Amino acid sequence: FMAFGFNSQFSHNTATATMDQSHSSMLPLILGGLGVAALGTRQGLRVLRQSGVKVDLPKFSGFAFPSFKRDSLQGFESPMTRVEARHILNIRQLNPTKDTIRDSHRKLLVANHPDKGGSTYLATKINEAKEVLIGKKVT
Repeated sequence: FMAFGFNSQFSHNTATATMDQSHSSMLPLILGGLGVAALGTRQGLRVLRQSGVKVDLPKFSGFAFPSFKRDSLQGFESPMTRVEARHILNIRQLNPTKDTIRDSHRKLLVANHPDKGGSTYLATKINEAKEVLIGKKVT
């Protein structure tokens, strides 16, 4: 019975491993098939348009996230404005209180501190944003 139980367990593990390998080897084929289908669809739409058929497609902004706008892809302004400082500190209020500014600054700096592996550049920008909003730095 001992040998039979061991062999049964061994054959089950082998079958499971073989199934996992076959599933993982199918992923590139599936993704490749989706890519070919997308290219074929695009080419088909081009042919239809060239032959005079009107094809109306929905307008896409390029990204699926509405909060991810092209404006957010720009670099930092020089000198930093109050609007940019609020964006950096993730503050939505137009006139935040000093406590709100300090709390937001503290949370961001703890998460991005250079001693904890964060970026020195980002820590500098977070500090500058706090100074601009509190009023210590003139814009």
